[in-house]
Amino acid sequence: MYLKNGYTDIVFDVSDVLLSWPSDLSFPSSLVKSYEDASLPKRDGGLIETAWCEVRDHLRPCVELVALIRELKTSNTKIRVFGTLNVSAPDYDFFTKAIWIAPFLMAYSPPTNCTLVCRIPRSSDMSSRTPRATSFGMHGIILTDLPKVCRELRNLVGDPVKRGWDYLRQNAGHHLSEIDNGMKLMENFGQLMLLEMTGDRKGVLTQNDYLPNDLDTTCLGLFVTKPPKEHVYSLMEEILSNLNDDGLPWTYFDPNLPRLCPVVCTNVLHLFYTHGRGTELPGALAWVHEVLLNRAYLDEGTRYYFAGSFLYFVGRLLRTSDDAHLHGLLEDLLRERVLELVGSAADPLGLAMRILTCASVGIRDEQDMRMLLPLQCDDGGWEIGWITKYGISGMKVGNRGYTTAMAIRAIEALDELRAQDSTGAKGQ
Repeated sequence: MYLKNGYTDIVFDVSDVLLSWPSDLSFPSSLVKSYEDASLPKRDGGLIETAWCEVRDHLRPCVELVALIRELKTSNTKIRVFGTLNVSAPDYDFFTKAIWIAPFLMAYSPPTNCTLVCRIPRSSDMSSRTPRATSFGMHGIILTDLPKVCRELRNLVGDPVKRGWDYLRQNAGHHLSEIDNGMKLMENFGQLMLLEMTGDRKGVLTQNDYLPNDLDTTCLGLFVTKPPKEHVYSLMEEILSNLNDDGLPWTYFDPNLPRLCPVVCTNVLHLFYTHGRGTELPGALAWVHEVLLNRAYLDEGTRYYFAGSFLYFVGRLLRTSDDAHLHGLLEDLLRERVLELVGSAADPLGLAMRILTCASVGIRDEQDMRMLLPLQCDDGGWEIGWITKYGISGMKVGNRGYTTAMAIRAIEALDELRAQDSTGAKGQ
């Protein structure tokens, strides 16, 4: 799992994070003077104790963080929670005996397992607190927005794969696709993508009937649902009879819709190579190579897909077959093209697709993974990502279900590469 070296210790500032100081809380004037006057030989211990007891009685806990702490400790028994305070030595003695224990920052071992949550700096002398913690290898979080802090802690501490699967199963039957104007719709391609990613026909899908209306959906459906071979071959023959003059498959079976798309060509090739018949579409393979070579997928993407989708489906094609000609033509070129985009802005689906594309050519895309993980939502799913668009209108279509499933697969694929690299290093 991605967080094998994850965070097990969480250090909270007590002041203004776990507890808030009432604005109307006043201190005895003699106590204030004892703190302001450094020339005084000693402080009145009884006065300090009385004042701190008054403070203790008026402090208000952050109920949201307290509830989150309970949630995290319940979900992971290895989680340890600490509190820290900036106080003088006499006050520290009082706290350790009477109220709280506040260990010194570097007492946590190892620091790379620690997360420090501190309050918004109120003065310049506090501004270095988080950088100081991160310099020790800790992860620093400044409390500026409570919901975002809670989300970040869940993502740092929790198991992203388990949380993702929990989301998929809790919302089984409701993974509808969505247009970027907020409208929900049932479309077959999204359901088939979700099935391919999860392999779970009953546990997550919204429907089980697929009505292919284009070559893209047809090829994905034939690959994922695995109908009788004679049925697959019959449709493959129909595809071969529906090529343009350059040997490219049309997007639709309907001859009145003469549309071309390199992603559709890639997915048709995927089906044919799956059945050992990839050589029957040389024109389609040549066009996919030209699109990849000339970066024709950039800017606006293809007719029906965004740029990252094309690269992902080329990588998916390469994983299908060990055909030497196919890999010789596309693999090195795909490696160059995907590396050009690593680290660039993308939505969660685009990041997950890029990680999987990199994995298909043996690249560990740690940079995009660092961007993907924080996007996991409190409910365990990932925010919606866009994969297709409606031609001229440009309306985006996405689905939180297959975005989440794709993110899960990206995490698992990257872990597999890490394990392979680790095993190889040990063997050398």
